Amino acid sequence: MSSASASRTIKFISKAGTYSAVIMCPAGDVYQEWEGTLNDVTNIYPDFAVTKPVLYFVCTSSRVAEGVATPDNVDFYFNGVKITFSGDTSSGTFAGLFKKVAPSGDNPYYGLQIIGNIAAAAGYAPAIVKMVARISYGTQSDDIQADYTISIQQSTGDAYKVTIAAGDNNNFVITEKGGRCVLKAMAYQAGVELTKNLTYQWHKMGLTDWEPLAGQTAQVLTVSEADIDTYGEYMVKVSRSGEELGFDVQGVMDASDPYDIDPHPSPEDETITEDAGGNGQVTYAPVVVKRGTNTKALNTLFYFVLKDAAGNYLNPGQMLTPSASFTVTRSHCEQAGGDVSLTIVAQD
Repeated sequence: MSSASASRTIKFISKAGTYSAVIMCPAGDVYQEWEGTLNDVTNIYPDFAVTKPVLYFVCTSSRVAEGVATPDNVDFYFNGVKITFSGDTSSGTFAGLFKKVAPSGDNPYYGLQIIGNIAAAAGYAPAIVKMVARISYGTQSDDIQADYTISIQQSTGDAYKVTIAAGDNNNFVITEKGGRCVLKAMAYQAGVELTKNLTYQWHKMGLTDWEPLAGQTAQVLTVSEADIDTYGEYMVKVSRSGEELGFDVQGVMDASDPYDIDPHPSPEDETITEDAGGNGQVTYAPVVVKRGTNTKALNTLFYFVLKDAAGNYLNPGQMLTPSASFTVTRSHCEQAGGDVSLTIVAQD
């Protein structure tokens, strides 16, 4: 078992330590489909005015005392435009579409609840929600950001949608030794949940492929703290009467692990532009640090696993060779047709 692993979908190196931030929805992937034409949209589903999904900003800290870090405040953006609010409800350009969520009771996270259909506001195309959080530690503070892509597309008729939802209140985060979280597979057709004659097969991300989990064929999967090192990814395939309906991938964060990876990206914004005149690559030269310190804890090389949004591996020829650094290039993004995710695993 490796000493630590990390996902580089969204991560930030703070002056006050290493912070990992990701946006998660306990209800599973947030998406909308529409029927008709752009000039005459006749139906949109799921109806967010009814389902009201919540996107939570989950931030973990390398400091033992923090574990899950609570920001001072969070700003929200929709397709690059800052969302303004009147009270807790969005106003201005996005009036009535969103509601701010603050930590309260059993919920330790800031978030954004979608309370109206957003397809029109997004131009009936995929949309990006960005959250920028101010994190303070002592006299230091930093802005940490995370992005979430919402799939918005024209309905293809009787297409199926498979997603992994949180099966408990832990929101895909394990916060203590001996803790666990539950994943629940959900299947939909035209926005309607399917419940009959479904079979499931769970997989865990390995270094060369998705590895089937023996005996894990129920709708729910329990992931314990001992199953992952800092971060792990799981996939479920759902079938009905022998026909595969689809699959989904979900990450699980373990905020209790004693080790974390400081990935040292260059440039730090981890952004590659499509324009050849802009930045064309991001290089990672990670080190393993002990949670609670900013100092190197282990001398080790790393495995780097690069995937597209569908979970397809983009660097199969390199994944089994540990190295000290890895470079994500523009060609990787072009091959994936968009964003890519890099998982960094410390060698034993």
